[in-house]
Amino acid sequence: MKQLEIKNQKSITNVLNFYKEIGIDITVSNKFFHKEPLSFKDNEKNVRLNQNGYIQKNNDILIKQLEYSFKNFEGCKLKKTSTNFVSFYGNINSKLLIIDGPPDVEEDKKGASFVSSKGLLFEKMLNAIELKIEKTFIVKSIPWRPPGNRYPSNEEIKICRPFILNLINILKPEIIVCLGEVPTYQVLELKESIINLRGKWQILKSKDFNCEFPVLPTFSISHLLNRPDLKKYAWEDMKLLRDRIKENLITL
Repeated sequence: MKQLEIKNQKSITNVLNFYKEIGIDITVSNKFFHKEPLSFKDNEKNVRLNQNGYIQKNNDILIKQLEYSFKNFEGCKLKKTSTNFVSFYGNINSKLLIIDGPPDVEEDKKGASFVSSKGLLFEKMLNAIELKIEKTFIVKSIPWRPPGNRYPSNEEIKICRPFILNLINILKPEIIVCLGEVPTYQVLELKESIINLRGKWQILKSKDFNCEFPVLPTFSISHLLNRPDLKKYAWEDMKLLRDRIKENLITL
C-alpha cells in the first residue's frame, strides 16, 4: 500500500510540475486557472500517466495550452516592442519539428512563420527533398521580433527555452531541425558558430522524460537570402535530413 501511495505521489507531482512549467496554476479545488479557467474533469481525459508516472498527452489540447501560455507570457521584454506573437504552425502529429529563429519584419506583421520570400525559399528547399511544409510542425525559438532585427540577448534566448523544451516533450518528434544559431544555441546550449555546427547531427537529451532527440542544425533561411553562396551547404544539410527520414522509415 505504501509503495502505491509513493508511486501515486510521484505521478501527481509530475503532472503538477508539468502544468506549472507551462504556466498553469493549480488550486486545491482541482481546477486549472490560466486567465481562462480549465476544468480538471475536462482535462483528465487528455492527461494520462504511463507506468513510469510520466504524462501521456492529447497533443492538440496541450499544445494549445502551451501556446496560450507562451503568448501571454510577460517575462520577455520583446513582447512589448514587437507587433505580433508568431503562432505555432503545422501538423501536431508530424515527426519533424522545425525550430526557427526570431521573426523578421513580415513575420512580425502577420504573426505567422515563413511568409514572403523567406517562405518561398523554405518551401522550395523542403519540396526538393519531397517534403511539404504543412506536413511539418514549426515554432519560433523566440516568437517576438527584436527591435531592428537585432540579435537576441542570451537572456531572451534562455527565457523562452522552457516553452520550446515543453513543446518538444509534448510532440516527441523523431527529428528536430534548428534553423540558425539562435534555436541551435537555445535548444542544445552550444556556443559554436553555426558554420561549425551545421550539417552535424547532435543529440538533445531530456532528463525529465528519459528521451533523446536527434537535432540537425543548419543555416537560417533569412541568412541564406542574404548569403546565396551558402545555399549549396544548406542543400547538403537538406540531403542529410532526407536520408535520415528514409533510413528511419519516418512517415511525414
